[in-house]
Amino acid sequence: MVTRLLNEKHRLTWAVFFALGSATVAHGQAPTAPQLPGTRPMPGPMAAPMPGKAPIEERNVPAEVEHPPAPAQRLAAPGDQPLPMPDEIEERQAGPDLHGDAKKPCPKTIVLKAPPPNAATPYAPDFPSTPGAQWIEPNFNGTTPNRHVRHTFQWDGCKQNKCCEVYKAKLEVKVKALLNGLSNSSADAGNDAISIWKNGTVLYSQPIYTTFPVAAGSVKTLTIPVQPSWLDGCRLSFQVQDDSAVLDAKLVVSGCCVKPNFKP
Repeated sequence: MVTRLLNEKHRLTWAVFFALGSATVAHGQAPTAPQLPGTRPMPGPMAAPMPGKAPIEERNVPAEVEHPPAPAQRLAAPGDQPLPMPDEIEERQAGPDLHGDAKKPCPKTIVLKAPPPNAATPYAPDFPSTPGAQWIEPNFNGTTPNRHVRHTFQWDGCKQNKCCEVYKAKLEVKVKALLNGLSNSSADAGNDAISIWKNGTVLYSQPIYTTFPVAAGSVKTLTIPVQPSWLDGCRLSFQVQDDSAVLDAKLVVSGCCVKPNFKP
């Protein structure tokens, strides 16, 4: 009887021992999920790539992509010619008006120069009636101080019922100081100005000299961008005061004049 009790106790001890061991293993390892027939387990982070996919390589960008070379310049073709400077275009296209034709389609450029003639040709209605004629220098390259120089550039674009449109224009005037100039407010060449007039009204004015002192005999070239509206009537009138001579002047106008085709 005693022996049978010891055997039962021994079997119970081993059953408890094996039960505790199985619980420990189950706690440390999660059960594997059931797999459907015909499927494969999902790859882990370090798994091999899927079939047909290239493995991911380390970044290896070619040098010409990281640092692209400067674009190559186009090689000149046998018939290529360098573009001329603006003044070359203006001089070559100089003409009496801006009327377009088959040989020289619009836009065109005209260049009007003075002198010749040596005498200035002002359009009187553009200028004020004062000062009197004794204060007006009639010629280019005059030598007498205290005389204004007035001149009007005119061309034929507004004749014969033409319609004209100007794209750009500039006025260049070369002047010479007949007296010294101490400042921009001194009663000598220092306070001289150039102005543009239309129908008795001044449209634009600027000082001739900006650096002082000015020595008598000094020559300066002024370039003034001209607004198309200043050329209404196909003319431009300017005046230079009054202790400075005008050596020469040039008006450059780019645009087009056409004659409308009126139908009855």
